[in-house]
Amino acid sequence: MKFLITYYRRILILLALYSTSRIYFYLNNKETIDLHYFLEFIAGLRFDISALVYINIPLFILLFLPHNLRAGKNYHKLTNWLFYVVNIPFLLINNVDIEYIKFTQKRSTADFFQLISLGNDAKNIIPQYLKDYWPITLFSIVQVYLLFKVKEIPNYRFSLNLKSISQQLLVLVLASGLFIISARGGLQLKPINTINAGELCGSQNTSLILNTPFCILHSLDEKPLSTYSYFKKQELENIYSSVHIPKSKAINKKNIVILIMESYSKEFVGHYNEGESYTPFLDSLMEYGMVFNNAYANGLKSIEALPAITASIPTLMDNPFITSNYGQNQFESLASLLNIEGYNTSFFHGGQRGTMGFYSFSRKAGFQEYHGMEEYNNTADFDGSWGIYDIPFMQYFASELNVKKEPFFTTFFSLSSHPPYVLPKDYKHQFEKIEIRETIKYTDDALQKFFKSIQDKKWFKNTLFVITADHTSAVNYNKTYKNRIGRYAIPLLFFKGDGSMVGENNSIVQQIDIMPTILEEIAYTKPYLAFGKSLFSDESWAISKLYSNYHFITDQGIINNKEENYPTFSDWDLKEISSKENPNTKLLKAIKQDYNSRMKNNNLKYEN
Repeated sequence: MKFLITYYRRILILLALYSTSRIYFYLNNKETIDLHYFLEFIAGLRFDISALVYINIPLFILLFLPHNLRAGKNYHKLTNWLFYVVNIPFLLINNVDIEYIKFTQKRSTADFFQLISLGNDAKNIIPQYLKDYWPITLFSIVQVYLLFKVKEIPNYRFSLNLKSISQQLLVLVLASGLFIISARGGLQLKPINTINAGELCGSQNTSLILNTPFCILHSLDEKPLSTYSYFKKQELENIYSSVHIPKSKAINKKNIVILIMESYSKEFVGHYNEGESYTPFLDSLMEYGMVFNNAYANGLKSIEALPAITASIPTLMDNPFITSNYGQNQFESLASLLNIEGYNTSFFHGGQRGTMGFYSFSRKAGFQEYHGMEEYNNTADFDGSWGIYDIPFMQYFASELNVKKEPFFTTFFSLSSHPPYVLPKDYKHQFEKIEIRETIKYTDDALQKFFKSIQDKKWFKNTLFVITADHTSAVNYNKTYKNRIGRYAIPLLFFKGDGSMVGENNSIVQQIDIMPTILEEIAYTKPYLAFGKSLFSDESWAISKLYSNYHFITDQGIINNKEENYPTFSDWDLKEISSKENPNTKLLKAIKQDYNSRMKNNNLKYEN
């Protein structure tokens, strides 16, 4: 029994540390959390216990296998060091999400390791993050220090007789039973999973209830997408189809430039916010283009934005498409389709090659050229974290476009407004500490200088420009956007160099609508596959998925779908439930069925 007490004493200490992390998590994110009388903290213990017993399987084996080696000093050292080596990394990763949750709106999963392994960004940004978020760093150091204080192990030896051996085996059986119950999260029919968070307390604060190690462990073996069979084939196609059949007979080979602006929340753009702006140039450009007033991102990560914008593929699964099990599926993109039409296709991002998986995706998507930090080849403009500052890299982008043969399709992805926020030393900024609004203003200046460099070029008037965001910022200043749906609100502008596209559109639109709209604008003639719809169609909806929840934004309200529940909410906070049945529930089901089926069957390309 002494070893049983030792084992559970350590689990209790770890529970206490995880609970303090949950309290810190709440205090650091309380603006977005609506507590249910602290029931989330109690419900969270269930997930903490489950994760901790899995993590500490090595400790379980070392303490409970009945032999007298357990009394030796060397065995004690081995047990303690294995305990530290196994638990400290998970403790630290759990604390990372105290701040990282603001960017992703969910606990990290196994794809976190894939993201930090892409390229060489980790070695540049981790030291900066440790410095910028020093309270979390200090908090983690204290926790690790306290964990190192846990050392005591019994020196107990048992006699080699039937009674003593029977007692040891009985303790092993008892411990094994407790382990199974703890790992399963109780005696219910199925072991708990992330989808069960909030069931016991009726809370929507899933991220507060869960812990990061639990989410990582339950995503290591990525489960295949569910198979939905809501509709038969013909009925499904009548409700929703990702196959697009253009009616055009001849293509109009305009140049296409997509500008994806890092962390450009809608709230930063004055055109949408009664003039309160950090993007004066973008605001001025909106006077001469088609502005979409109700545009939404399909995800919350840069790695999710690129497939959505350039290939009309949203991330309606737990991991980003690029790093998921379906990332090797064959798919169509603007680049692959336009290559066949004689376009030069290129992708520009000032980061190091491999950042966010952009290089791999650009190759997979069919971009003929990739331009990054290595191609820019001047480390004097390196920001020390992510890559080349936006102003010089956008000038490089402009110079490359000015010598390209038409027609061309190119995509530019900015980076200076990504944390940790760094600006050139000679750039004047308003606040003492550089923060997101300063970097948004800087990238807006970069945008202005870019247009100034190209506006007199011959190709400019024959070009369609699309300006949007990859996702929103984790930091909000305007309470209008401090909610679940406002977190997806982004700017979207279509601008033609000849000034022929001007106006405002109030339909509900999204990133995956950009690809079919561009193809429509150049009168593309061939069938293709895209999960979005034309921005100018009569359809008005946007979709995203977080954890097990689909958010389906429509003119009739927001459907917050989990499993087979489809409540409709009339507010962005998802608190006011509508009494009316949403007629778009069928459409959401059809999208889910078509998306999962195509992903699972590697059917993301048009086939006649």
